[in-house]
This record gives sequence, C-alpha cells and structure tokens, in this order.
Amino acid sequence: MGRTVHGRGGTLQEALDAAVRDLLDTDEVEVRLEGDQVDGWTGVARIDIEVTAVSDPADDAEDDASEEDAAAVEASEEEDEQPASDEPPLVSPQDLDEEADAAADFLEGLLDAMDLPGDLRIKLHEDHAELEGIDIGSGALIGRRGQTLDAIQELVRCSLQRQFQRRARVKIDAEGYRSRRLEKLVEKADEAIDAVLDTGEAERLEPMDVFERKAIHQMVAEVDGLTSRSQGREPARRVIIEQE
Repeated sequence: MGRTVHGRGGTLQEALDAAVRDLLDTDEVEVRLEGDQVDGWTGVARIDIEVTAVSDPADDAEDDASEEDAAAVEASEEEDEQPASDEPPLVSPQDLDEEADAAADFLEGLLDAMDLPGDLRIKLHEDHAELEGIDIGSGALIGRRGQTLDAIQELVRCSLQRQFQRRARVKIDAEGYRSRRLEKLVEKADEAIDAVLDTGEAERLEPMDVFERKAIHQMVAEVDGLTSRSQGREPARRVIIEQE
C-alpha cells in the first residue's frame, strides 16, 4: 500500500525537504500542494506539501498471487490506452515560451532559497520545453533515486497548470539525470523487445513519466510485429510491449 508523509515548513524548501527525507527508500512520489499559493514561488508565504509514496499494484499482489495474476488484476481494473494518449497535444511556440519562462522563474527561486549556485539551460522541442539545472555542484535537486527532482517536476506542473489553465508541457532535469535515466530505460526496453520476439509473451516495463513513455513507444513502433501501450495510473504508469 502507499504511505503518506507530511512535510511542513516556513518555506517551500523546508516543507519539500522534510517530506522527501521522510519517504526513505521509495521510487515514486506524488506531490500535492495544500493551502494558499506562494507569491512568486519565493517561499515567503507558508505552504504545506503532501508527498505520497506510491507502490506498484503488482508488487502489492505478490504475496497472494503470481506476477501473471497481478498483471491480470491490474489489466481488469485499469483502462489500457494506446501510445497516442501519452503524447501531449500540439502547442504553439509562444505557449512553450510562456511556460518555459514561468518554470525558469520557479527554479531560479528554488535555487536562491537553497542557496545553490547554478544556471538554467532551456531547450524548446516541438511538443515540450526542457529546463535543466546545470553547474549546481551537488545532487541537491536530484535527491535519492531522483525523488527530489520528481517532486520538483510535480510542483512545477501544478504551478503551470494553475497559471495557464492548460496541461503543462515542461520537463525538468538537473545535471543530466533524466538523460542518463532515459539511456538506461532504452537499454531495458531493447532487452524487453528481444524477449517478446523470442518468447511471444508481453513484457511490462518499470513506471515512467510521459516523456519517457513516448520515447519507448517510438522505439517499439520501429520494430515489425510489435506494438506498445500504456497501462496504469500516474505515477505508476508503465509501458507494455507485446506482439501485434
């Protein structure tokens, strides 16, 4: 089952740090803002953050059923969607510029609040913007297994959606962490593709964010005879690779 912890502090950083530290050893988190919005995301106003560690439904079922049984239960309870559902809708360059600027203001305020050095690198893609913190000199924005970075991503997403009243299309990275993670996911997906081709049995990959899933869907689409789909709920949503 999932476990919920509460982080509270006089600034955004204090509340975020308190919650993430209390999560201990977990891979996925959900972050929900409670209370009044912080003016300019400077951390001046008081804000509470709720962070929930989410376990994989298949892992919860392992004590009572095999992995195949757990997968069948998950498939019956959750709606499967095609790869296209993971792709953010088309967005204009102007919209991306606005979201990237707002996200940059957030990250700059966070770096200032943490008294960290560093610069921001902004890349605009066709369907999303990418902001990367560089030259920070530590893993403070990444955290254990990327937990702090995931929490920051969720905070930015919530802030942008409130501000612009549309789905946010900004990806947050720090010191190339997400790029390195994607490389590992591609390697695992390549192994899963070989396994499906050899055995004919579907392969379930680990939970990924929307950008990672899209990359894997595109990878599978290039292989004859195979297809992929997304299954589950965020942040435990994953890619299934199977025969057509």
